[in-house]
Amino acid sequence: MRRPSVWLLSVATAALLINSGDAFGSRSFWFEGLPDPPAARSAGTPSIAWIEQPVDHFNPRDNRTWSMRYYENDQFLSESNAPILIMIGGEWEITPGWLRSGQMYNLASTYGAMMYYTEHRYYGESYPTNNTSSENLQYLNVDQALADLAYFIEIVKKQRNLENSTVVLFGGSYAGNMAAWARIKYPHLIKGALASSAPILAKADFYEYYEVVTVALSRYSSQCSVDVNDAFLAVEELLQTSTGPETLKRFFNLCNDIDTSSWQDVASLLNTLAGVFAGVVQYDAVDSTGQSSVGRMCDVMTATYLGSPLQRLAYLTSWSTCVDTSYASLVEAYINEDWNSYAATSAMRPWYYQTCTEYGYYQTANSDKSVFGTLFQIEFFTELCKDLYGDYYNEYLLDSAVTRTNIVYGGLRPEVTNVIFTNGDLDPWHALSVLEDLNESSPAILVMGTSHCQDLYSDLSTDSAEMTAAKARVRELVGQWLS
Repeated sequence: MRRPSVWLLSVATAALLINSGDAFGSRSFWFEGLPDPPAARSAGTPSIAWIEQPVDHFNPRDNRTWSMRYYENDQFLSESNAPILIMIGGEWEITPGWLRSGQMYNLASTYGAMMYYTEHRYYGESYPTNNTSSENLQYLNVDQALADLAYFIEIVKKQRNLENSTVVLFGGSYAGNMAAWARIKYPHLIKGALASSAPILAKADFYEYYEVVTVALSRYSSQCSVDVNDAFLAVEELLQTSTGPETLKRFFNLCNDIDTSSWQDVASLLNTLAGVFAGVVQYDAVDSTGQSSVGRMCDVMTATYLGSPLQRLAYLTSWSTCVDTSYASLVEAYINEDWNSYAATSAMRPWYYQTCTEYGYYQTANSDKSVFGTLFQIEFFTELCKDLYGDYYNEYLLDSAVTRTNIVYGGLRPEVTNVIFTNGDLDPWHALSVLEDLNESSPAILVMGTSHCQDLYSDLSTDSAEMTAAKARVRELVGQWLS
């Protein structure tokens, strides 16, 4: 089968690649994720384990169970009732890396803590049902996932004779939401939480995402955002001409002719192109030479020797094999209900279901502060909900789902204590996160010039002074909870 656009991305400059690995979301069609942190020299080997969970925590007449996967590392476990630190898995497959390095690992070393990394239901190898049909996906929601976490804490405390241990949670992106919300719902089990890059405000039309991407490009170079804007305007103009679609097909190495009569096909193409910039900005990082991923991308987009802005955009994408951006291929990629299908192994079928039924988060071009054109609007995403899961999953369900999520969990003003909200101002997701202190024990730490979930790593030589201070502040606050 031809590669659909969702299998992105492959760009010309190796430094722009986003490596797959133990990931933090929140994902879009281009999602690859953050790599595991390099293992500490003294890191032990985490072990894998499973526990039984109810399929439906809230229906006492349903006695079905399933096996939830997790990793554990007891190399620092010092004594009975030592602290328990838990990294929460979100919309990805867990791997052992975050129990071998990172902020949580360093804190475990300091305080002699037990470490766990839990896998979210319906992701990785944690299968509550026999497939991902729409009917079976009804058990995929954050309410059930938080109950899984509560049950997990109770079970492992008994297993390890840690009944009186202090529990602290760590989560990035959607899992950062879970960390904060678990503290709200189960304060008797959880002492505190670090919510890194957590978009706790559900929002259907998340047009602010590409506004932040635009700001990130402009911050590096005002000419970069100008040239990106010109490139996308050129794409839209060519789509209105008789020969333009053939030119775009050749420039971007597309597998199919562009059907300009299909607004879904047009939206899919523009969404794919914008996603290249979104991925680099969201996971922007500084290398050993001091150059950022955004900087390298903008150097290409402002290189006049490569031709027009449109030609530079084509050079930047430079897909080595043809890419199918058609809407039909997008649906085909994610409609398969088998666990062994790409729809499930990529985690996109379950995650997109959660966006349709809980969060929205649809990154649209619905803003004049964005430089990515105007042709992918929220209707593109809500139409996909219906085509993947059925007509019931429409824009009306989405609106009520987003309202429910914000009512139940408090939106940007949750009533919570002992939760640290960390964000980078280059991360587009910070627009939906807590950016001002909620109270004395729940501060907001916004780090200038950094992006998604970077504070979860150990101290790095490339960290800014502000990031170094933010990480130290997190260690100080968590240390107060554990002392």
